[in-house]
Amino acid sequence: MASRGTYYLGRITTLGVLDKGKVINAIKNPIPIVIRGNAWSFIDTIEYNKGGDHFVFGRLSKYSPDAEVTVVDTEKKAAKKLLEPNLILASSPFVYIPSHSGIAFLHVYNQIEVKTFISRFCSIIRKTYHDFFVNCHIEPISDLRTFAIKLMKLEGIYGISARVYPPNPMFGHLWKSLKEYIDFRRSEKMRIQEESSNETPLNTDLPKHIQEIADYEGKELPIKKEIPIGDAAILMAADGYGRGIVKGKRDGEMVIIKTSETIRNFIFDREPEPYDLYKIAIKIFEKVKEERHMEH
Repeated sequence: MASRGTYYLGRITTLGVLDKGKVINAIKNPIPIVIRGNAWSFIDTIEYNKGGDHFVFGRLSKYSPDAEVTVVDTEKKAAKKLLEPNLILASSPFVYIPSHSGIAFLHVYNQIEVKTFISRFCSIIRKTYHDFFVNCHIEPISDLRTFAIKLMKLEGIYGISARVYPPNPMFGHLWKSLKEYIDFRRSEKMRIQEESSNETPLNTDLPKHIQEIADYEGKELPIKKEIPIGDAAILMAADGYGRGIVKGKRDGEMVIIKTSETIRNFIFDREPEPYDLYKIAIKIFEKVKEERHMEH
């Protein structure tokens, strides 16, 4: 039976002159980076574009440029060291789906964890274009049920902050007006921060809204009215177009809940066939689109 692991979902936000075509080119023709003695690059990359299916598969590889391995010298009956340049230490398979600006990648325990993957992936993209007017971020897609459970346990919300990016190509109806505002202003990113006093919580129905979206299974919109800009920014971040933080009280103590802490994920083979990984990932991205009533 094939070994299985956890894959996490995020969206790639492109800034500056970077676009999806340039992301694909950088995945297929990367310039490696070196951090603390270890090199990082993309390997085994393929682009598939047939019959309406378009994705790029690859592996984020961590390797040692100057590695040594110990082998047995059978004649001398002793161990000896040999140089083994570019020895692979760990690899994380991933699939990039341009139509959703989406990426699914494998968590490799103690080697390529979520934060490490995000950091190294984006660093390689930037390095490939020599950091010349390009930038990218991978923002996790929140698991709304888990996020809602955490928020519903709060006795009050005392702070909301978010950093959001204009989405392409999809948007959620609950934060459509915020997206349109960002587009109108021709902004690449926007920061929103709200704070109340320690005695008085913010006037927000954010936990209720997220709970309704997470639980709703119908075709109609679960919430038809426009919601306040701060709540919209958190929902936008939860959909993978930024990062949000909610500060609230639980059992009398102030706690922090981040959209990036409750990431949508699935279990799949650690050594996947590219098309098989794409099929399960696209199915989940389409489900996220349907659940959250996202539109082009």
